[in-house]
Amino acid sequence: MTLSDVEQLARWRRLGARHSEEVVDIAMRVLKKGGLGEDQWAIREQLAIAALDIGRSDVAQRQFARMAIRFKASPRVDILVGLQLEARGEFEKAKEAYSGLLKVSETNIPAHQRLIALQLNNPSAAITSLLSYLDIFYSDPNGWSLLAELYADLGLYPQSLTALGHLLVIQAWDSAAVCRAGETAYTMGDYQLALKYFLRATEMQTDPSSPGAKEESCRTRSWWGVKLSLRRLMSDAAAENDTSVPEEMATKPTLLQALDALATERLLAADGKGLSARRAVLSASQPAAR
Repeated sequence: MTLSDVEQLARWRRLGARHSEEVVDIAMRVLKKGGLGEDQWAIREQLAIAALDIGRSDVAQRQFARMAIRFKASPRVDILVGLQLEARGEFEKAKEAYSGLLKVSETNIPAHQRLIALQLNNPSAAITSLLSYLDIFYSDPNGWSLLAELYADLGLYPQSLTALGHLLVIQAWDSAAVCRAGETAYTMGDYQLALKYFLRATEMQTDPSSPGAKEESCRTRSWWGVKLSLRRLMSDAAAENDTSVPEEMATKPTLLQALDALATERLLAADGKGLSARRAVLSASQPAAR
């Protein structure tokens, strides 16, 4: 079923998808037609942000002016003014604008988020601001995800893994976050823990009730993580003990070979291009027997 222009714009807003060039084209077309009623304001806001993304400041300014008249002294419109300042490179003025909004209301989440975004060129400062923000707004998954990324950029992998743990408290269903936790644990050298995370991610990404689960639901990123973790554990005896996983919960050596065979099977069964390349990598990645 083909979506109408208005429905498509609404869908992108729900998903948080930008598609800035398309939004500008479609939004200008539907606004020109008219007849939108109060729905026009959500579209004008979407159009203004998209226009800033692609450097159409003239289009954005027209939308800001219309919204400022309709919504006087609106913090939401003031955020858009801050975005316009950022687009012009006036970052200090933008910071002042956002700080002013927080003086009026400390619960203005977009103002907090923009201030943090303006500090991303200084990861240490951004982390400090993020921690203060998350003390107040703990349930923001994007905040924890960004914190984990910033810690990882600084090589602080245990802190990054802790941040991902908080993210998983909020979004326990997020298999991508579980996979990120596995990658972080792997980078730390905790291969037992990495294996646990990767196996959990593969479990979450596969629907056993689906007739084509084995082939269609196979996610190669998680299975590659399983394969790499197993290779480390099977080729290095010390790696089995260098872990935060309690001994009674660690994957036993007798299971490693079976899991390795399963990982190879899943990687070869995955749909998509590059099967010959996968075969070559897998044949070259067999660990030496201990």
